Amino acid sequence: MRFQIIIKTLLICFLSVSAFARSDKEMQELFEKYDEVTKYHNVELVEDVFTENFLAQNGGKEKFISKVKSVPKEKKKKGLGLLLNKWKKSKMGEFFSAKRDGDGEDEHSSRTEFIIKEEAGKLKIDGTISDG
Repeated sequence: MRFQIIIKTLLICFLSVSAFARSDKEMQELFEKYDEVTKYHNVELVEDVFTENFLAQNGGKEKFISKVKSVPKEKKKKGLGLLLNKWKKSKMGEFFSAKRDGDGEDEHSSRTEFIIKEEAGKLKIDGTISDG
């Protein structure tokens, strides 16, 4: 009886941890791809960065790509770029919240809080909660 309880407890703990476990590296890689799309117009990564829902709400993939390309392309810099400040799982467990600061180059750089969801086994951006 005790053995069954221990096994069930360990199984529940393992499943809940693995279901919610995401590494800092995975989140940082998402935001590196985000920069590639938004700053450097590497539009091949659009589907790797944004959820289908986000793209649909923004007029579809092609319209979103044209919006991205309408913004001036930045020159690639050596360095870290925008850094992820912190991220966490939502209380309901349906999405992640990730905050990151602006690039700091201008005094109006703001902190943006992104909604991150899992889609097809990958983390993707589904929108923003707040945007300066």
